[in-house]
Amino acid sequence: MKSTRRSLVTLAIAGATAAAVISGGAPGSAGPAPGAAVAQAGPTYVYKVRAPLGDTAQDLLKRGFDVLEQREGDHLFVLGDADTGAKLKADGFTAVIDEVLPAPQWEPPARKSQSVDAAALEETYYGGYRTVNAQYAHLDAVASQHANLATVVDYGDSWKKTQGAGGYDLRAICITKKNAGDCALSTSAPKPRFFVMGQLHAREITTGDVAYRWIDHLTQGYGTDAEVTALLDTTEVWVVPIANPDGVNIVQQGGNSPRYQRKNANTTNGSGCSGTSASHVGIDLNRNTDSHWGGDGTSANPCDQTYKGPSANSEVETRALQALWRNLYKDRRGTGVTDAAPDDTTGLVVSMHSYSNLVLFPWGWTTQYKTGNDAPLREMAREMARLAGGWQYGQPGEVLYNAAGATDDWVYDDLGVASYVWEIGPGSGACSGFLPAYSCQSSTFWPKVKSMLLYSAKKASNPYGGANQPLPCPKATNDGDVAIPDGGAAVSSTITVSGCSGNAAPATVVEVHVKHTYRGDLALDLVAPDGSVYRLKSSSNDSADDIDATYTVDVSSEPRNGAWQLRAQDVFSADSGYIDSWSLTL
Repeated sequence: MKSTRRSLVTLAIAGATAAAVISGGAPGSAGPAPGAAVAQAGPTYVYKVRAPLGDTAQDLLKRGFDVLEQREGDHLFVLGDADTGAKLKADGFTAVIDEVLPAPQWEPPARKSQSVDAAALEETYYGGYRTVNAQYAHLDAVASQHANLATVVDYGDSWKKTQGAGGYDLRAICITKKNAGDCALSTSAPKPRFFVMGQLHAREITTGDVAYRWIDHLTQGYGTDAEVTALLDTTEVWVVPIANPDGVNIVQQGGNSPRYQRKNANTTNGSGCSGTSASHVGIDLNRNTDSHWGGDGTSANPCDQTYKGPSANSEVETRALQALWRNLYKDRRGTGVTDAAPDDTTGLVVSMHSYSNLVLFPWGWTTQYKTGNDAPLREMAREMARLAGGWQYGQPGEVLYNAAGATDDWVYDDLGVASYVWEIGPGSGACSGFLPAYSCQSSTFWPKVKSMLLYSAKKASNPYGGANQPLPCPKATNDGDVAIPDGGAAVSSTITVSGCSGNAAPATVVEVHVKHTYRGDLALDLVAPDGSVYRLKSSSNDSADDIDATYTVDVSSEPRNGAWQLRAQDVFSADSGYIDSWSLTL
């Protein structure tokens, strides 16, 4: 995870309340001396709390604090106000104010056009995030414009809709090159299924935007993008962009005091919650399933952010998702904690959350046991984390804290389907937090998560290592020098791979080190054993010395075993150099 965190202020908690007033200090400044003043009620703070893995971390969650999905060594992070700081101190926790969250530049949901047809599609909030209406209008537009690919499915109603208090339908979209039997609510589907959902926790608004972009990437790329076309020819992709629409509606109406609504909008229990950052109505839909319901990481207090609900599967949103999954996937696993799903089990489910740059997989309720499919789950998580640029991965209790009743545990527990949680977004910096600037979506999140989604969707056909599943192939290196003629013919350095099974990874890594006095002269190619050529670098006007670079290339159509070549050519004159070394991770 991260090694440093941008801190607007770091102060010991002192006195009867939180710590110190933040009054005009520059980012990173020390602020007033500990105990010099009292934090105001208005700001929202992130507290850094000492809570090592194990009992201390679980005690912090049991006490109802809004613990973020974020860990730094022995410390967890808690969202709250001044009263939160006082309660942390009273409960015996060592904590400091790590950050003061700025209020986002909020405007009411707005649209550019007054056209009835365009109005819903254009509704945005917090600078560009789509409202529930906009997300749902988008699903309808996609299904209309790409009728050969997309089908919208209404899989239930939100809590408010069941109460006649407004609310929303619960909606999914199935995307594939449609043939007979595709997108049917049947476990006998002809294609494997990849399922991804966003905004189960309403305030995690990045995840809804990623889902929106993923839908467009698939439907707009079919027929023009070879990778997307191949995927949709062979796989059903299911997307629920907003799994908690009642909660999202609260967030999108938040005003300049942001509504950090995490839960659904069920007011049956806890209708008197204060509405402050750590006291909201609703049930945590990621603690409500009957997979070890009520265990670690849950709260029995209706106003707490991790309130488990009055009973397992009590929420209509929970039951609707479970019914949908049971209509999409066969039950392939026994009931024992360590029972494994068979190697030929298909399907993969991802629940997107934010933030902290984590890839998590079952079991979330405990670290005492591993699942019967731990090895392939862990290997896929490792690859997802690598594609994201080096995220941390593991069971929740290994890298964060235990969390019972979660949807990913339920999917694996009940059906045996490979399931993951992605915590998208850094723990610090300009794009951290639940409500990052909308510009972060295109600059930071989407480029990383797109690769993870494509990899995961391809894995849905065979996640657990059946007959066609390649085993991990170790990194191979050739460190022999090969001179590159000045302005001459191409030369090659060879790595021969043997003992690996199946095809190469869709994100094969080629690490190249070339010594050269003008690297812009050089063109580099990866040549597969069958002679197929994959361009790594073209010549350019870059006058700097040497190449020390890592390239990611999709060679998934190529068998791993055989003689791979790095081919280098100096296409201009007057400079010289040589291949120093290169490595290949297939």
